[in-house]
Amino acid sequence: MRSLLSFLMMLLLCISILSPQPSVAANKAATVLVLNSYHMGYLWGESVLEGIRDKLNQAKIPLKVHYEFMDTKQYSPAEIFPILDKLYSTKYKNTRFDAIIASDNNALDFLVRYRDKLFPNVPVAFCGVTRFSPQMLKGKSGFTGVAEEADIKETIELALTLFPQTRHLALVSGGVTTSSKNNLEQAKELAPLFADRLSFIELTKLNPPELQEKLTNLPERTAILYLSYYRTPDGSVLSVPESTSLVATSSGLPVFSPWQYTMGHGVLGGKMVSGIQQGQDAAQLALDILKGVPIADLPVIRRQQNEYIFDYRQLKKFKIPQNILPHSAKILFEPQTLFYKYKTLILIAIGCFLWLSITILVLLRMLREKNETTELLKREEERLESLLKLNEQEKNSADELVLFSLEKVRNLLNATTAVYLTITPEQKVDRYCISKDQNTSWHSLPEPLRINDLVSPWEKLVQREQTARLQAENSRTPVVWPLGMNKFKNSIALPIWEREQLRALIILGDDTVTFSKSDERQLTLMMQGVTNLIQKRRAREREAQLAAELRHSQKMEALGTVAGGIAHDFNNIIGAISSCCELALDDVPRDNPAHEDIKQALKAAYRGKQIIGQIRRFSSRTEVATEIISLPALTEECIQLLQTLLPSTIEIKFSSKAEHGGMLLADAGELHQVIMNLCLNADHAMFGMQGILTINIEEVDVTEENDNVPHELPNGQYLCLSVSDTGIGIPEELLPRIFDPFFTTKKDKGGTGLGLSTVHGIIKKYGGTVTVESKSNVETTFRVYLPEVAADSCAWSPEAEQPSTQGTEHILVVDDDEEMLYSVHKFLMRQGYTVTAQQSSAEALKRIQSNPTEFDLLLADQIMPELTGLELASAISTVAPDLRVIIYSGFEGSNVELFMQESDKIGISAFLAKPFRNSDLGNLIRNVLDSQQDGAPWP
Repeated sequence: MRSLLSFLMMLLLCISILSPQPSVAANKAATVLVLNSYHMGYLWGESVLEGIRDKLNQAKIPLKVHYEFMDTKQYSPAEIFPILDKLYSTKYKNTRFDAIIASDNNALDFLVRYRDKLFPNVPVAFCGVTRFSPQMLKGKSGFTGVAEEADIKETIELALTLFPQTRHLALVSGGVTTSSKNNLEQAKELAPLFADRLSFIELTKLNPPELQEKLTNLPERTAILYLSYYRTPDGSVLSVPESTSLVATSSGLPVFSPWQYTMGHGVLGGKMVSGIQQGQDAAQLALDILKGVPIADLPVIRRQQNEYIFDYRQLKKFKIPQNILPHSAKILFEPQTLFYKYKTLILIAIGCFLWLSITILVLLRMLREKNETTELLKREEERLESLLKLNEQEKNSADELVLFSLEKVRNLLNATTAVYLTITPEQKVDRYCISKDQNTSWHSLPEPLRINDLVSPWEKLVQREQTARLQAENSRTPVVWPLGMNKFKNSIALPIWEREQLRALIILGDDTVTFSKSDERQLTLMMQGVTNLIQKRRAREREAQLAAELRHSQKMEALGTVAGGIAHDFNNIIGAISSCCELALDDVPRDNPAHEDIKQALKAAYRGKQIIGQIRRFSSRTEVATEIISLPALTEECIQLLQTLLPSTIEIKFSSKAEHGGMLLADAGELHQVIMNLCLNADHAMFGMQGILTINIEEVDVTEENDNVPHELPNGQYLCLSVSDTGIGIPEELLPRIFDPFFTTKKDKGGTGLGLSTVHGIIKKYGGTVTVESKSNVETTFRVYLPEVAADSCAWSPEAEQPSTQGTEHILVVDDDEEMLYSVHKFLMRQGYTVTAQQSSAEALKRIQSNPTEFDLLLADQIMPELTGLELASAISTVAPDLRVIIYSGFEGSNVELFMQESDKIGISAFLAKPFRNSDLGNLIRNVLDSQQDGAPWP
């Protein structure tokens, strides 16, 4: 037991030792701020930043580094610190730093003053701080860093070693910035150590012209110690190259410096501090902090390994042999001795090598171009072969053409998968063809998808009319295809447009093949060939359709001629029926059952008039006049007719929930045709079966939020007429085609394919739509949506009886139709008029000519065998100019307009279309006669 307990304690101890110390979360990047005292491009600051970056880039933890430049060379800390305080408080108010690296004195001073306010409790690692003392951090915790210990004393000793005759040392310092002041003070403190060998000359707080003059007039045997001369009293700011070059050129004396960044423009050398090393040391301290080392365990580094560094060019200038230099000295800008010794041979060898290299590169390029040309020719040959085979598919359907071309273009472009998405005129994707693994087939979507709902970038790509290549940003995030069917690293796509309308989108993809400009061309040419063939096929189909429509138009024209010939006779018959029915209504009491029968007969007569008008309008393709119609009432009338037409095996159920009256603005005859077509289709679906025909009317509020109505309808109030049957249903594959003209599944039973097409056309004309739902052997439902209007009555309903206007005038009635003449004569006699009836228009003319003042009004039919109504009126216009004339006829539509144009020239008082109500005739006669008595012309 004791041994087991000891083992567990040892195991826990090992785990605690080996487990990582608390640090920045492994999956979270540490945030570091690098605060630089100076501006970008300042050599010392850039060298420090180079060291910081090198060290941070080697770190094995994720880092997010922010860089800030305080620009204190341009602006004094007194004026810039408050501004930076406001800037950083705004800029980093939502940023939490894990460590801060401060470069040089001003950055450290700023953080000592503002860190607790701006970046509370964030540890700081500084570098480049001159004359560092713990007093700088008095009362502050969380600071460590690297003190900049410049070897000014060793640099002066070096100058005396290389130039033993030196008696004067000129100290060059701007005396304005913090660093220049610190460096000057440090050098001056060393003066007592060299009092017996050197005299110090201070060249400080001088503007460039003054400094140049002083340097020119320095005494002999003088060396120069360059401390810092960047910002001058007059506000000028010099770069390091400008400053050191000014000092070296103006004095002509050896210039020493303890900072490596001053090398290159006149400084001979010195024991130098490296800015890169300062940055690396500070960055290492920051990394230690991020790894969890307490900052208290990281003391300030006070001493660095400075190096003796010299400029080869300056050594040559002052003739200093390298053997007297310190053993570990580093010499910069030293030319390659081997090159200078064998310069000519090396240049010749390099030239030969370059020539050979260029020759090899040219040959390789020519070989590559040859291979590319061979490959291109091969692909062109394959493309031409594919196009030739494509032309052989000209007689195939559009779907078969797509199947063929999709497989060909996939093989041509070496793609893994190819997809062809068809796009409907409503800009929806409803079907797609996919080709992969030598298998190409068509598929339908369960529900059409709008283009705007495609994933990025496809919703924008389809709006362009050119090929596009898509490449994944990285292997982990391939390009996802529409519908989520595939995803590849490389894809190429082409939207296919026809007459400014997007019709399809083809996409090819692969993970290894990178598609090129040549692939774009191959894809475009191939699909252009497919599109051209499809358009040619559609043109042929359209030509055949136009020919069929022409034949149909010729049939309709012939039908119109026949209809025009029989319309007058039918209107005479219906007119006589309706007139006699109205006369009978006056004789039969309301409580007599025959009274209602006569009203129904009268109503049927007016329905006959509408049917005759519908035949004429259908055959002549003229517009129909709309009127306010009660859909429930019209539907009930259709049901009464259906009950006599449908077999007893079919039960009819009707319900109406139209709270606002169920009124529509339409032609009653056309709506009657819609209802009858839908109900008779339902009868055909239930032929020989027990079934139920259900007809419902309800009001529907169409809004964007209502998903149960067709989306193509504008918002508003609609009436929904639904016709359902319990028949055999419609196969799913036929549903998209049932409204196509001439499409029928009942050709053997005499079907023409115009029924549902006519229904669809009528409903669309009145701003509505029709939908269909079908379940095989269960139920089929057609829903008709039409805009509802506010009205209280419908125009086609018979008007209530009104007392006719009485009169005693003498009226001559002329009509060759005996029944019509009888009914009009009898009605006018009942109104009190003296009526003379005449079947012959020629006899009527003779009678008027014999006694022009005998009659007060002439009422004549237009179509008569001897003289038409207009010809009779024209003949008596000179004999009896004051005789008023009313013409009635079965004319409709454009015939009425032509007749009225001719009648205006003759002076006809009025025109009345047959069949007409007796009350309409009585009112019209009374108005014409009254206008004659008043002396006013009849309008």
